[in-house]
Amino acid sequence: MVDQEKIHTQCLSNDPQERIHALEELKNFFFFMPDKQQAWNDLHRLTNDKDHDIRSSASRALDFVFPEIPDKQQAWNDLLRLINDKDHDVRSSASRALDSAFTQVPDRQQAWNDLLRLTNDEDWLVRSSAAEALGSAFSQVPDKQQAWNDLHRLINDENIFVRINATLALESAFSQVPDKQRSLNNLLSLTNDEDHEVRSSAAYALGSAFSHFSDKQQAWNDLLKLTNDQNSSVRSSSNHSLGRVSIFMASQAETEDDYKKELEKAIEFFETATKEASYDNPAQFCLPFYRSFYTIIFKKQEAKGEVNKYLEKAKAAIEDSEGKKQLFEAVQSLAEALKEVQNMENLDLSGMKDELSFYGKYCDYAAELMSCADEKSPFATEVLKKAANSSTSILK
Repeated sequence: MVDQEKIHTQCLSNDPQERIHALEELKNFFFFMPDKQQAWNDLHRLTNDKDHDIRSSASRALDFVFPEIPDKQQAWNDLLRLINDKDHDVRSSASRALDSAFTQVPDRQQAWNDLLRLTNDEDWLVRSSAAEALGSAFSQVPDKQQAWNDLHRLINDENIFVRINATLALESAFSQVPDKQRSLNNLLSLTNDEDHEVRSSAAYALGSAFSHFSDKQQAWNDLLKLTNDQNSSVRSSSNHSLGRVSIFMASQAETEDDYKKELEKAIEFFETATKEASYDNPAQFCLPFYRSFYTIIFKKQEAKGEVNKYLEKAKAAIEDSEGKKQLFEAVQSLAEALKEVQNMENLDLSGMKDELSFYGKYCDYAAELMSCADEKSPFATEVLKKAANSSTSILK
């Protein structure tokens, strides 16, 4: 049971540690507060606290509970004020909330104008967060051409972290950008960036947006070139993307032989990617899943125990990941998917393609959790659960 009165009292305490503890309670239990207006009043008050650590904690709480706040316009205004705070940590925490808050502000046009202004902020951290928000909210921005122009500018920003987030934002927004060829050219140019993290992000984005490219051969060639990059994380990212592209190609195959060859190629690329980098490597998640999927589809006589073998390997891959609990739930969902496939009788080509497309999509979600696991991961995990639940009707 949440003791809201005690939390309220701590919010008013003269002891900074008590106020920080109260903010943690507000962040974690806001949804369960019987009086959300009072909870919001307490949080709003602490965004103006004289202690910069309190303001920073309040910014993080705003990010986490924004969907539940009764006055979202005021909460948005608080974020804008905190983004201009004199303390760097406060600005940093507030900037990270842009992504989750933008789509929920009642005055979307005003929010868009604010976000547009923040893409030109002198603080690289604010520009980086604004780029991330542009990508995730691209479908809802009122002026997509202007949003695309801003992304194009941020891709060429002088700061590496701004360029990385703008690159990943372009990947998120690619299906809706007005000029896809120019977007592809931007991504291809970033594969030659002097910083390896930008090149790695570009490789990941190429793999994610591949199905939207008109010139798929050019994207494939550039990914192949990156597999020879001097940096191991770039090589890993490009091989992982080539694996994802091969999964896409298998889902489009016109013959069972081509389907099998593309699936085999994907497994080879994932295997190479796992050897190039070890820390939070999503290929470590994809490899055991697609190996098991392949065995179940093409080697029925060897498939006994394949699901358990997959579970063991996948659990080992996520052992050191920050979002271990959420990832394990994802692994369990995918294991159930493998069981469903294993229990099916002989599949024709159409059935195999359907299974690969369906499960491949939320295997990608699970792999993405590994590379960017954070406190928002449960939302992506929920997508996996819904996909697993809906699989029953598709498999019948």
